[in-house]
Amino acid sequence: MAKQMTNHKTVKIFLTIAAIFLFIYPSSSFAQKKIKIISYNVLYGLKEDTVNIDRYKKLVAKLDPDVVATQEMNGFTQKTLESLANSYGHPYALQSKEEGFPTALTSKKPMVNAKKVTENMWHSYAYAKVEGVHIFVIHFSPFSYKKRLEEVNHIIAQAGELPADEPILIMGDFNSLSPQDKSHYDENLLVSMRRSEEKNDHIRNLNDGQIDYSVVGALLDAGFKDSFYLNNKVFDGTTPTFKDGNGKIKQSNTGTQRRIDYIFCNEEAARSITMSKIIKDELTHYISDHYPMYIEMEL
Repeated sequence: MAKQMTNHKTVKIFLTIAAIFLFIYPSSSFAQKKIKIISYNVLYGLKEDTVNIDRYKKLVAKLDPDVVATQEMNGFTQKTLESLANSYGHPYALQSKEEGFPTALTSKKPMVNAKKVTENMWHSYAYAKVEGVHIFVIHFSPFSYKKRLEEVNHIIAQAGELPADEPILIMGDFNSLSPQDKSHYDENLLVSMRRSEEKNDHIRNLNDGQIDYSVVGALLDAGFKDSFYLNNKVFDGTTPTFKDGNGKIKQSNTGTQRRIDYIFCNEEAARSITMSKIIKDELTHYISDHYPMYIEMEL
């Protein structure tokens, strides 16, 4: 009997200590990890300009991201990408190819199952799993909505092979407009796009004479969410930028702000995203003709 009472007291003491411990350190405080990610079309390999590369390094240093996904890494090789990545504290780097318009991925932590794909893509894409997050870095065709539709369906099929209960991100320059932004695009944009097609036989971005929304629509139909609208209610464009240097938005040949850069996420990733924004500051006004997308996740 005495032994049973001793055991009972021991269990009671243990449960009391456990309760106090959980009160002081709730379970939510464990396993919470913030991951910061940038997706950025950097324009012809940062224009291969030392001043501009320095701007880019300052931007990355300021944001201190865990992952950086870039498009248009023209002129870079795997080795020079690794050198650039090391300069801002990313010992891991992956470039999709070394000619044309490569996509790239750099990270603080190791990449798992990394691959680079050129087949069936206008440019290419890079894929890796970093910190438990599946990441696709894409850059779709700038000239044909039909080709972009082929590309996005290819990416959706690849993502469909991954576990649905793991976070998946598809990011980059989609060269595509979203049906969620449809009210922002007016007749002037359509007229400009028609003129462009009349002058250039290789440009076929209109779908039956109208603005095409099918590429982004395919992602939405597949269950992916636009991370920007998880945390924002008002439209903002990713191109063009200030680039003329006078502090005013430089009008593109379409004469309007467009959002063609995205970070799409599956349901699992969407639950983890705590911040999503387009970065517009004294550095990104001039680094590229695109503004970068930025998200934070709590995993």
